[in-house]
Amino acid sequence: MNNKVKVLLGALAIALPTASVAVITAPTMGAGAASPAFPVACKMSASVTFSPPLTKAGTVTTNKAAVQTTTISGGTLSNCESAASAGAPTSGSVGTLVIHSPATKGSKVNKVQQYLVGYCPGFASTATFKSLKNLASTVNWTGGEGGSSTFTVKTPAAAVNDVGEVGFAFGGKAVLGSYSEKPLNQITAYLAPTSADNALATGCSSNQTVSSVTVDSATSVAIL
Repeated sequence: MNNKVKVLLGALAIALPTASVAVITAPTMGAGAASPAFPVACKMSASVTFSPPLTKAGTVTTNKAAVQTTTISGGTLSNCESAASAGAPTSGSVGTLVIHSPATKGSKVNKVQQYLVGYCPGFASTATFKSLKNLASTVNWTGGEGGSSTFTVKTPAAAVNDVGEVGFAFGGKAVLGSYSEKPLNQITAYLAPTSADNALATGCSSNQTVSSVTVDSATSVAIL
């Protein structure tokens, strides 16, 4: 990963769940608000797969419409806390998400434009962020208020935490459904500390192949 992306990752570091607990233990009152906000904060886990797998050189194609497919499955929210009168939910489940990111534009070969999918150095690219914007996911709750909450990504960005895990920080629009509060809508997902982490942080510079990773439940948090 080039220096520009490293700087971006460092600048966009997001607080870990321990900070979020302080946010939800006492209701907050925004300027001019008529009532306090009662968000719910939970730890998050999920599995992430890449098709094609991410590599240093990527997979070359001449198809301008080619896409990188990222599938997020098994999404679970747990260890939830909330000051809401109905109480915090015991857990939440997130439906499978399939994200299609445009191919990275490469060089020309014999005057024919090449494109790259599965391109590891482009993992945290502008094109990836664009494909994440307005992505909507629904959480079905067990316990607490019950029902469901729909989170829509408004401002996706790269993130890195103090143990070197890379991932994404999603600022969201006002959540629809249960625990719908305007002041706080954020999901920060860090990738589990494995060899894949180092690969993604360096653009697979040591010729690693990354086909799947997991969202680290110890450091990833959703505040809805």
